[in-house]
Amino acid sequence: MKKIKNKAFTLIETMVALVIGMIAIGAMYFSYQYFNNAHQSITDRANISELGRNSLSMIAKDLKNAGYKNINYSRSAWDKKIEVKNNYNSQGADYLRIWYNSDQSTRMQAEYYIVKTGDQTNLVKKLIENPQFENRQVYCERSDTQKNCKPLVIVENVTDFQVVLKDINGGELTAVGLSSADAIANQDKVHTAEIYVTVRSANELYKANKITKILNHNFSLQKNDQYHRETFFLSVYLRNLIKI
Repeated sequence: MKKIKNKAFTLIETMVALVIGMIAIGAMYFSYQYFNNAHQSITDRANISELGRNSLSMIAKDLKNAGYKNINYSRSAWDKKIEVKNNYNSQGADYLRIWYNSDQSTRMQAEYYIVKTGDQTNLVKKLIENPQFENRQVYCERSDTQKNCKPLVIVENVTDFQVVLKDINGGELTAVGLSSADAIANQDKVHTAEIYVTVRSANELYKANKITKILNHNFSLQKNDQYHRETFFLSVYLRNLIKI
């Protein structure tokens, strides 16, 4: 009678197989981590680009309307057109306020500025309908028309926001708004507005701290952390203000 030999792995073969399996699993894990981090980096950079461009488009639309007055606007005289306040948040960022008619009976006031909540700084927009009369905010976190509602966040994680107004010769107008007689007169001298928006990534994308130097016109800032930042720039012609 023949003896039947049961074939099986030896202990050494089993251990070798386990080692190879562990190496394969480790390689798969590190590959997953690498591609996951790469995907996160690409996603964050794409989000920065989209948000930065969208914010400039929104601001540009309001700037092009700055100072527009409907010929049938029947309410009292309105001299307010555009205003910029430098270092509005005590950290170098600016404040922009724009007035224009949306129809013959409605005057709009659009405001852009940075709000800090905890460790996060966001660029927000406040839109007020007929601020001289009803003072109704119509661009809020909630959809209903109301007073004293929170401004709507248009870009999160904004490091800096700068607005530079220039005359027809390219000279900078340092005082434009309501603060003085010269500032009021300068509203009609504005030819172009230069907008700088610096946006930070939502997540830390670098393995070690990286020094980022930001120079938006005359304002400079330096950050030393693991976040990625990009600055978006746009020059807008203000067609309703300049008097040639």
